Amino acid sequence: MDKALLAALQPQADLAQLALVVREGLKGNHLLFEIRDLATAAGDGETVDRAVARELAGAVLALAGMRSTDKARGQIAALSPPCRAQLARMYLSFLGRCARAQGHVS
Repeated sequence: MDKALLAALQPQADLAQLALVVREGLKGNHLLFEIRDLATAAGDGETVDRAVARELAGAVLALAGMRSTDKARGQIAALSPPCRAQLARMYLSFLGRCARAQGHVS
């Protein structure tokens, strides 16, 4: 997403929080997810049913407005296991794209 558009949508504090999560994630320090959720996400992709897709959409919207990693971790922990797995897959995919953009991965 364009930085100007992202800045218009989110206050600077949110951008700093996102930058922290991404920076630490690229180092292997995953601030938002339990290791079991990341391990599940690393497995084969599974078909997502509508209920999980709706839960995931709501979770992403809620997480976008959170200002602390502690609140985000609590929100993620309260999700159903299939939703946590899908969210973790999205997170790992995002980190992969960030790493490629920085030239760390081919």
